[in-house]
Amino acid sequence: MNQSAWILLDTETSGFAAPVFVVEIGAQRMRGWQPEGKPFRKLLNQNCEIPPEASRVHGYTREILERDGEPAGAVYRAFRAYVGDLPLVSYNAEYDLERVLLPEWKRLGIAPIGRTGFCAMRLAQRLLDPVPAGNCKLQTLRQYYRLPERGAHTAMGDVETVADLMANVLRPIAEKRGLVTWEKLTEFASGEWYPSRIAFGKHKGRCVWDAGEDATLRGWLEWLAMSDDARSASALSLVH
Repeated sequence: MNQSAWILLDTETSGFAAPVFVVEIGAQRMRGWQPEGKPFRKLLNQNCEIPPEASRVHGYTREILERDGEPAGAVYRAFRAYVGDLPLVSYNAEYDLERVLLPEWKRLGIAPIGRTGFCAMRLAQRLLDPVPAGNCKLQTLRQYYRLPERGAHTAMGDVETVADLMANVLRPIAEKRGLVTWEKLTEFASGEWYPSRIAFGKHKGRCVWDAGEDATLRGWLEWLAMSDDARSASALSLVH
């Protein structure tokens, strides 16, 4: 893992309603668990409306982007030069890559940049399970583990926070579990996962392992195992 090169990225956008436009992209080339070289950070002017609810999160307005942003084509040419063929990792890859960047590149007629890495949030969920902080929201983990404040809800600030989390919190756990190569880490992060802490229902917050000594909880899990939802039904496998 220490010699593997990859890209850690984050985006800020116009919101959740399609089409979603990127307004800021931040990235950091990584070497193993540590940042390497200068970061990449650009504001994009895509001449799109920025809903007030999105501006309240990241602070960017259409006026700011028209003043400080660059055309999307120029930004992505520079991003391609920065990334090369390295794998892309995001704290919420399903959103940043699948719902934002890939559709945007398709809309702009741009060939995909880089290649698929893994989701850093999925890695955190699996390594920290059951999560002592209560959830795996990035700022929740930053506060719980007393990581430096880096500018929440800016693309570059969130990239730096994820880098802090990876190096200081996730690395020791991963190495203790033998996840010492890029391939092993990617496979682990991408595998099917069922959280051991119940996230819903009347037993919300309980650990499924408690079912070994709690007949009521075990009965509820057995009832859940009869569910038509395959993921819910699989929860019982954790206590067998």
